[in-house]
Amino acid sequence: MLSRIIPPAIVLFWLGSVGWLSAVVWAPPGSRMSEVDPFEVYRVFFSWNDSANMILLENGTRRGQVTVSGGSGNDPASGEFTRNLSLSGSIETYDPSSASNRVDLFWKGTVEFSEPMALQETDFSVRIPGKELSVQLRHSEKDKSGKVRVTMAGRELLSFDSTTPGPGGDGAGSPLAMLGAMGGLGGNGILGGLGGLDALNPAAMKLEITARRGNFNFGGRDMRAYFVTLHNPDHDQEIRVYLSEVGEPLKIESDLGFEAISEILVPLDAYRRDVPPYD
Repeated sequence: MLSRIIPPAIVLFWLGSVGWLSAVVWAPPGSRMSEVDPFEVYRVFFSWNDSANMILLENGTRRGQVTVSGGSGNDPASGEFTRNLSLSGSIETYDPSSASNRVDLFWKGTVEFSEPMALQETDFSVRIPGKELSVQLRHSEKDKSGKVRVTMAGRELLSFDSTTPGPGGDGAGSPLAMLGAMGGLGGNGILGGLGGLDALNPAAMKLEITARRGNFNFGGRDMRAYFVTLHNPDHDQEIRVYLSEVGEPLKIESDLGFEAISEILVPLDAYRRDVPPYD
């Protein structure tokens, strides 16, 4: 009797083990979590009202740092309820000759949303110290305006403001309109490869957003977390964000080899440097 039962039992146990292993190790993390309304995650993150320091990694190697903060409240000027996202950080390169990091790029940006998560304003700036280059971009969905300013070594290379009236007083001659007509922004110009003038308008970006909640392992610790996926179907690019149940960002992944991990979770081997061996 046992000789007939044991072989099928072993097979079933093996199949069950392989199935469990496949689900835990190879299945996408989101598939092991229950789906939730993205607005649940928005409420948690923007009620967090704090900031998180994260280490920026490229293919597992430290490349800089990122600071993320979220908050919400009534705007002092208008009295309207707004949600605010702030991002800042740097990209660095390790210099073996000086055994220190050289900053290649700084960036900082803020995004303001209304209570139902309609985009209101964005303000973004980038500085590249090695080239003395600075770029500032601002877009307001409230008044449908945009501003761009680019400087290098103290010289202004590009500047326009869509609210600047033209010679006829109707705004048609604004720097934005003139540069667009000349191909400086559209066509084969600066923003041509990014979708023309719509590249200045974050509200025009198409995003498919899904959110899940469940258990996930971070740094050897099992914890409850939110998992948010932001997918751009036009470019087939995706950003994956993990947040704690109180809204603190734990990990941000991209399809470009870059990821940001909370300082308390970053693996120690991310700090390794490729330096010449001692003689």
